[in-house]
Amino acid sequence: MRPEALHLTPDTVGSVGRGHPWVYAEGLARGQARPPAGTPLRLLDPQGRHVAFGLADDGEIAVRVLSRHPIDVGQHIAQATRQAAELRAWVLPPETDAYRLVNGEGDGLPGLVVDRYAGLAVVRIYGSCWEPYVERIAADVAAAAQVETVIRRLGVRRVDGGEGITLLHGPAAPDSLVVREAGLRFVVRPALGQKTGLFLDQRENRRTVARLARDREVVDVFSCTGGFAVHAAAGGARRVTVVDAAPGAIDDARENLRLNGFDLDRHAFVVADAFAWQPDAAVDLLVCDPPNLSHGRDADRAAWKGYRDLAARYGAFVRPGGILASASCTARLSWERWEQALREGLRKAGRFAFLHRAGEPADHPVLVEHPEGRYLKFALLLRRGDAARTG
Repeated sequence: MRPEALHLTPDTVGSVGRGHPWVYAEGLARGQARPPAGTPLRLLDPQGRHVAFGLADDGEIAVRVLSRHPIDVGQHIAQATRQAAELRAWVLPPETDAYRLVNGEGDGLPGLVVDRYAGLAVVRIYGSCWEPYVERIAADVAAAAQVETVIRRLGVRRVDGGEGITLLHGPAAPDSLVVREAGLRFVVRPALGQKTGLFLDQRENRRTVARLARDREVVDVFSCTGGFAVHAAAGGARRVTVVDAAPGAIDDARENLRLNGFDLDRHAFVVADAFAWQPDAAVDLLVCDPPNLSHGRDADRAAWKGYRDLAARYGAFVRPGGILASASCTARLSWERWEQALREGLRKAGRFAFLHRAGEPADHPVLVEHPEGRYLKFALLLRRGDAARTG
């Protein structure tokens, strides 16, 4: 497709020129027709000078910016996926074949996510701009990652409005497969569950929990398929309790522990609403990793309150000297606001000290000029015990 030209508003020129990957609809000068999604665009300032190059989109984000200079989109996809694969070869731990291969803006392909699970790659498209390039994306992903099968996971309502998966490249995907994460084994169901099959962004935090779990009583609430639980058991936890509202997720958590050779009778599996459940006794190490609590601009206050209430609830169940591992994947809530919610909640639960904070792992790179890409927040908090009173 031949590039078209669109003019930006004066207020938008600066951020795009510095490298921000999005142009919102209000960032386009008035009176211009928006081209069909996927149309290559030259972005110009009000005086007609070139600012950047991108692809037209059809949602609130009107343009996904790819480069400061005009480029061939097909060549860009091939180069970006190849560079993304090379980066993962440097940063992944040994014995790991499940990871984020393409992380949208951070890998130069805004609105496009690709996760790898052994010989399978799962594409998820968050911008309609990529629809005309799906076949090219699949071919380049297969070549860069050296996978047999590439599928697309549907379910981005604004973009595809569908459910399940579609085959893009190679033989049909299996209903389930087993992948490795730092030597541990996990069952993945690409067409079911959250996101693309496994919460890959928590891999390093799961390894951190494993290092703290020896001889501890561990609880994993909002466990999904038990990623933290498996790592805790591998780290030598005395007992792990897995809590999730979905029976299928609990079944997979049980299977994941079995796959790694752990005695299921030593551990507990609970189907319950994690917003209301409570343990029978104080816990040495409690992991609280809830789903995204904000689904719109007006939901921020509700999300803040949710994290505050969870901190108050589960912080109270951590014994003095124990650790609360808390996480958030709510992008709309900043680090500062999230920590404020934790502080407000933990005041009711005891005295806590931050031990560790972490964000996205290295296979989830975040563009410097795209702070919106910083969504993951993880913290370890030590519950301190008060000294005995004297006098």
